[in-house]
Amino acid sequence: MAMINLSGTQQWVLQRVCNVIIILFVAAMIGYLVLCGPVSFAMWSTLHSALWFKILATVVLTATVANGILAAWQIAGDYIKGRLNTVFNIILVALNLGLWGFGLGLLWAV
Repeated sequence: MAMINLSGTQQWVLQRVCNVIIILFVAAMIGYLVLCGPVSFAMWSTLHSALWFKILATVVLTATVANGILAAWQIAGDYIKGRLNTVFNIILVALNLGLWGFGLGLLWAV
């Protein structure tokens, strides 16, 4: 919920930084798939087990969750008013943090 206390400009910048991180990661993954040709399970497993990839994927996952929380909070602020907005935001943050934990568990279990 700390992001909610950011100014509008700070929220905008944070959201754009998160978007750039996500786009660069997706572009790099597409490049990897195009340059490597048919990717075997062994190649994919080797990529995902590398420490540098796990760190990079953790950064991207964190950016994705932060972007999701911030974007949904902004949209809900426009359409959901009063106490329901607070309840919605608590549920939203809990779900996003749960997805973040689940994603980290999958990523670091390899």
